[in-house]
Amino acid sequence: MWHATERAARTGRCEYEQIRQEIQDADVVHIDETGIKRDGEQAWIWTFQTVQHTLYAVRKSRGSDVPAEVLGEDFAGTVVCDGWTAYPAFSSNLQRCWAHILREAEDAAEKQPEGEPIYQALRQVYVALQARLESDPSPRERADLQRVARRELESLIDRSVPNGPVATLLGKIEGGLDHWLTFVGEPAVSPTNNAAENALREPVVLRKIIGTLRNDRGMFVHETVLSLLAPRRQQGRNSYEELRRVVSNNRLSHELTLCRLSRPRGKHVR
Repeated sequence: MWHATERAARTGRCEYEQIRQEIQDADVVHIDETGIKRDGEQAWIWTFQTVQHTLYAVRKSRGSDVPAEVLGEDFAGTVVCDGWTAYPAFSSNLQRCWAHILREAEDAAEKQPEGEPIYQALRQVYVALQARLESDPSPRERADLQRVARRELESLIDRSVPNGPVATLLGKIEGGLDHWLTFVGEPAVSPTNNAAENALREPVVLRKIIGTLRNDRGMFVHETVLSLLAPRRQQGRNSYEELRRVVSNNRLSHELTLCRLSRPRGKHVR
């Protein structure tokens, strides 16, 4: 079964690279990462998702070198992400996840009474923006919304609070100030990174089952097969039949290439 799976991954690797090219050309990419073991040592499985495609990459690094490798250092699109430091190190065109910051604000409010009005104000800003954007405002109206919302975030940052979870929260809001409101100006950008988080659910379940990947071959197979299956589900196609098609087509192409390479020069072969 292992050898069959590895053959499928190797014959489908061209398709994997085609998916990566599609994602590199996208205007918006959701990215997230979670831990996975490689022979008992720490590694990371990354997901890169657009509306039509999902790509997985298993790497020993959790740094900005991974999105730079997968997307290319000249990637010009918008990255939707959480607050991990690898993302601003890779790109300045980000949308920070509001689901994350609202959860952190709610948690801070439970730990410090000073956090409750800040959580409510932050939540009100987000809800008001969502309601206003439902009417599909013009670019000028979006720019006005961004300015007003930024001033409201800045007023939260200026509040004086004692050291603790609330001060940490305000530091995070301030650190991402240039990246909380990208979605207001760009209609195609989502305010949350839920898409990438959802894409990691299957790898997390598999991680609980298999425990660890053994070596680089396992990393290669894992990322390739997951990446071949996920876009088919996104596009409403039968994953099993599509994987068979990819493997069969690539195997046939490989065999034809071998035939051409082995054909005697200057002779006609029937």
